[in-house]
Amino acid sequence: MKYNWMCYLIILSALMLSSGLQAKSDKPSLNQDINAPIAISAKSTFVDGVSKMSVYKDDVVVVQAGLTINAARLSIDASAGEGQEVFIATGEPAQFTQSLEDGSRVTALANEIRYSVVTRTVSFIGDAQLAQDTSVVKSESIEFDLINKQLVAKANNAEGGRVTTVFQPEVLKQQIQEQQDDNN
Repeated sequence: MKYNWMCYLIILSALMLSSGLQAKSDKPSLNQDINAPIAISAKSTFVDGVSKMSVYKDDVVVVQAGLTINAARLSIDASAGEGQEVFIATGEPAQFTQSLEDGSRVTALANEIRYSVVTRTVSFIGDAQLAQDTSVVKSESIEFDLINKQLVAKANNAEGGRVTTVFQPEVLKQQIQEQQDDNN
């Protein structure tokens, strides 16, 4: 399985981090996503400057270049100070999509998507699923450590759960791509 789908997790960190890197392509890329403006739209917004908390509710859409998050609610807790923010997107499920430079798309679904700037971790909690091309990882929770580039998927042991990973052959991937190209 290619590890390109892990790149989208790094993109999530772009919601609070900035980079001096410049993009060199018209296609969406990691660099463009990091430097692109972030647009958050929702039917309701609450910002508390004293407690440094923002809450966006009802049909929340976060867009940054090739990255999109759809959620019922997004909260941003900046009370611990700059560089220690925590982003929490929730829904049934919250959805994360990222278009990569090679044209492939990565998606993640979970009841909660949590990004911690200080620990540089992204957690997908509750019916978590990561997919790219024809490969899928499903688990109760999936955590990605951006610093060490390590992914840990955990099942709910109390319910006898398991982590499931499905790898499809490259031939099937090519057939799916050809079908998508024919439809466009």
